Amino acid sequence: MLELLQAIILSIVQGITEWLPVSSSGHLALLQNVFGFQNLAFDVFLHLASIFAVIIVFWKDIIKLFNFKEKGNLKYIGLLIIGIIPAGIVGVLFKNQIAAFFSSLLYLGIFFMFSGILIYFTKFSKVHKEKPNFLDTIFIGIFQAIAVLPGVSRSGATVSSGLFRGISKEGAVKFSFFMAIPIILGAALIELKDTALSQINYITLIVSFVVTLLVSIFAIKLLLKIIKGDKFYLFGIYDFILGACVVIFSLVK
Repeated sequence: MLELLQAIILSIVQGITEWLPVSSSGHLALLQNVFGFQNLAFDVFLHLASIFAVIIVFWKDIIKLFNFKEKGNLKYIGLLIIGIIPAGIVGVLFKNQIAAFFSSLLYLGIFFMFSGILIYFTKFSKVHKEKPNFLDTIFIGIFQAIAVLPGVSRSGATVSSGLFRGISKEGAVKFSFFMAIPIILGAALIELKDTALSQINYITLIVSFVVTLLVSIFAIKLLLKIIKGDKFYLFGIYDFILGACVVIFSLVK
């Protein structure tokens, strides 16, 4: 049974790591290994709270996006749909294999290191455009599919791939976050029917949701400031060092 204090800790970690490019799934897997509690449905439940945070922070942009009289909005929505397809396919076809990685510290560490390398090299990216085109979207979508692996940051992979394609920092972040909404909502619809959530009392679920929501809003606003200050690549150093420590620990324990 998940205790309230453990749930709050997991919620704070989820709120911070979902949007900062350090992998929420990887950090939750680490903590759950420590607590001896593993519940994929609870992870998805916390992700659902994070999505509400995106909607709150970007609600004006989301409303504007559905103004179809404005040129380019339909095309942008179409690109968002195309971008989520690879992750959707991978998530459905390899669900069991992906879930197995959550219990392996060795793989978790390796994926953290991969994510760190990817993010660090955004330091050398150059801006050529404000919004993605079709090829950019396919490229970003592939990296979002890779990010279903624990330890590979979804925001890190999608923002990084957008920056590699020459998209502006603001454009890459918004496209990444908007793609997350249907992806995570879709995962929630699939996973929250899991009866494993019934093992957790409603007070714990409500408190976890609120904590994750508030911390997520803070993390999103923090990330926007960091990326505008050209410090995004520094998260890559953190991910790589953390991954190396996890790999070493997994080999010597």
